[in-house]
Amino acid sequence: MTKTRTALLALTAIAGLAAGGAASAETTPLPARQVALGADHFHARAHVVDDPLDIETVISSERGFQTGKGLFRAPSNDNHLRAVVDKRSGATRFEVRQVLTYMGPVRGYGEVAYETGQWPVRAPVTRIKDNAGYCFVFEAPELCREEVAFEISESELRRAAAQPGAWRFKFKSDGGDEHRTAITHAEIEGLLKAVDGYRRTLPAVQAEADTAADG
Repeated sequence: MTKTRTALLALTAIAGLAAGGAASAETTPLPARQVALGADHFHARAHVVDDPLDIETVISSERGFQTGKGLFRAPSNDNHLRAVVDKRSGATRFEVRQVLTYMGPVRGYGEVAYETGQWPVRAPVTRIKDNAGYCFVFEAPELCREEVAFEISESELRRAAAQPGAWRFKFKSDGGDEHRTAITHAEIEGLLKAVDGYRRTLPAVQAEADTAADG
């Protein structure tokens, strides 16, 4: 290896470190075909996982829209809503799941800020999985992939569903990197319709409705 080539490789490595260490601010616009989808579409495409051996049922909007880029059709920066319903009571918790992809090194997004009816709310995110072990800076940088989640209240989702446009939020890493994205009100409304329909089939919810009707 010549001295010139060695020097070039060293400069390349230094440049890679500088680029990797610099904070970035990204905004992922929603595809036009996703924005055009209505609540009925997301309602019809809601995926219900109701295992008779589990006390909770999962209802997801993931199949409502997926980018599916690349050879294996893996989503790039997709997100979706997920509801977990307790079959015994109908109590439901909601969360947003987000895939984040970018060139290495791994950023480690750990916080989210999302819109509410008043001031934005900041909250920690839960790490679902990542490919940090394969996300290098030296040699050829690999595509990094993180999947994170954060919880959101049902009341806040219903407020967002009633608003025009999209519900916005951003993820932030300790290094200052930001990733901004959104979920359409149609997707929120469609998932909530699916959850409402499922909960009405639960014995506890039916009994509560009968009691209220007898009043």
